[in-house]
Amino acid sequence: MKSKLLKCKLQICILIITLISNLIPIKVSADILTREQFESLSIDEGLSNEYVTTIFQDSMGYMWIGTVDGLNRYDGEFIKIYNCSYEEVNTLSSTYITDIEEDKYGNIWIATDHGLDFLIKDKDTIVRMKDLPEDKYNLGKLKITSLLKSSHNDNIMWVGTEYGLMKIDLENNSIKAFYHDENGESFLTNSSITCLTEGEDGSIWLEQNMV
Repeated sequence: MKSKLLKCKLQICILIITLISNLIPIKVSADILTREQFESLSIDEGLSNEYVTTIFQDSMGYMWIGTVDGLNRYDGEFIKIYNCSYEEVNTLSSTYITDIEEDKYGNIWIATDHGLDFLIKDKDTIVRMKDLPEDKYNLGKLKITSLLKSSHNDNIMWVGTEYGLMKIDLENNSIKAFYHDENGESFLTNSSITCLTEGEDGSIWLEQNMV
């Protein structure tokens, strides 16, 4: 009889301990979880500016860091800075970087607040859209706000600007422009594009400046 009573008490104790352990939250130290998981880059490590506007990792593993004062390429150890100089051709159109993307050839597309630039992979040289013989849509002068390479067609690069959306076909070397038209039903609600996102079905979602 005593053994049965002892066994019953033991089971009740185990049940109580189980209930208490489920009710009381387990305290986890954030310091343990996050310790030494972060690495910071600043001007002390060679970053051109600490006001970062965009970050992109290319197919080679390089981290591209756009700032308000230049473009930085980080290989995990060293930083190379690309900047703007009006006296030199092989420089950016502006120091203010708004977005970064990579095309199927490995070239880096650089959106600035004063034109679209390209960093040619094999030559490590910058080509400015405004220096090309034909710039029908003024991509070398407009503020480029966003870049998006299509995941459904690697020949297509979408370029959002302060004045319209551009669809660039790399294979055909052609550009199709989309603008706002108050009299048209199938046109953009606003020509000022701020962000681009691609849906799973290949549709392009636009964020527009409605001010």
